[in-house]
Amino acid sequence: NAPGMDIERFVLEGPAGTVAVGREQGVGGGDGRAGRPGRRSQDFGWRHRAGAGAVRVLLRLVVVWVALCCAVAKPRREASSARLVLGLVVAPGVAARRRLGEGGPRGSAVPQLRAVGNTAIEKASFDETVAGAGVGQPAAGTDSRSRVREAAGRGSDGTPFLALSSLPFVQGLEAPADAAAFASLCRRTQAYVERCQASGASFIVDFEGEMPGHGGEIATAAFLLTDTFDGASCLPKEVAEGSRRPWGLLFDLRNPECAQIVKEIMESTTIHKVMWGAHGDVQSLMYQQTPFPLAIHPAAVVDIQLAYSTQDRRMGMGRMLEKVPEWLLRDLPDKGQIDFDKFHALNRRAMPQPLQRSDADYAIDDLRRIEAILKSQMPPTGSYEEARSHTEQSIREIAEDKQGLKALEEKEKWFQKSNGKSGAKTKNMSRAVNILRHIQSLRFRGFPNMAIDLEKQALAVLPDDFIIPEDLSFYA
Repeated sequence: NAPGMDIERFVLEGPAGTVAVGREQGVGGGDGRAGRPGRRSQDFGWRHRAGAGAVRVLLRLVVVWVALCCAVAKPRREASSARLVLGLVVAPGVAARRRLGEGGPRGSAVPQLRAVGNTAIEKASFDETVAGAGVGQPAAGTDSRSRVREAAGRGSDGTPFLALSSLPFVQGLEAPADAAAFASLCRRTQAYVERCQASGASFIVDFEGEMPGHGGEIATAAFLLTDTFDGASCLPKEVAEGSRRPWGLLFDLRNPECAQIVKEIMESTTIHKVMWGAHGDVQSLMYQQTPFPLAIHPAAVVDIQLAYSTQDRRMGMGRMLEKVPEWLLRDLPDKGQIDFDKFHALNRRAMPQPLQRSDADYAIDDLRRIEAILKSQMPPTGSYEEARSHTEQSIREIAEDKQGLKALEEKEKWFQKSNGKSGAKTKNMSRAVNILRHIQSLRFRGFPNMAIDLEKQALAVLPDDFIIPEDLSFYA
């Protein structure tokens, strides 16, 4: 080896097999600093130094050539799985946002760089990463690497995510083979959450489903570890471009086990949660009854929407994104790609399960959109402290208003506003269904004879035989 060159630490990243060489370290008599030879090598004279430099260049070219040959030789069918990095469970603030080629010292507790790309080289398996983070040992005989690969996907912009469910959840991603495999994934994800709690990590959070709020149903919960928000100070933070993307988590809320992990994250007072438009999601978390009661009472949540608008007049994310630089959104599709009203007007699901890949991408993409807002926008007051205070007040009000009467009044206001307007038939039918589901959910929870007159008004804009099922199910 040439003095000061360590060719072991190279990383192949991306489906195209792009090569990035890791940081050089002194070896063989060097002083241990990047690329600097020790005293003995300095005595060799200028010819040896020039020769060493040439050898370094030559070795780099050889590494590039070998890596590209390996990438080309791999079958095309491995291209999709090659993009799946088994780097989910990494200690927050250590490796989750570390730049490529800036790994810590060798032998550190948390595995550093992972090779990705067509070579499918991996420096650490899912199990090894958990064990290295000090949060448990791998179970004997488990093949967690393949389990993660089967349950992993990528968002529209390439953000990797792990989809957790014991049921068919996302088209193209396999459900765990058996109960033991699912339990193993849940244990390791639980260990990751505990690590995040201990470190006071910040997550961007988003829920997707059908008409979130009283009578609606959130079906997925998405989380993304972020360094763009300081939970202690409520200030956005600058993050160097090129930082490694952390994995996202996508939970299926049809699973009690997944709902329990979501409950632990959302109720944690040490994990900071950043959301956009949290009020409907919070109502569902507290009061949703189907397919089973969630009974989740969020804490340490900052709804950053309230930094730019009020509770009575909220700014939509689409409008906010108009202020975000285009380069932060260039790999993300248009926010309004799903026409929810078209389906909800008929009491049908806009995102039936198993989810299409585009629907799963939609859930993960929203996390990146919120992160783009954090990266590029400064709240008018200079911090999100005021937004956090308003969020806490909103959560208290939702907890006190167990029947959601204030929310029902708001729904009625918007329903009356669009009722009879030309070109707003579908929107108005969707709002009518939302009102009927809210009223039916109160009956489901033991509050009969609520808002009878409003129910009649909502039914008047729908087909004569239209009803909301007693169990709040949706039509096929």
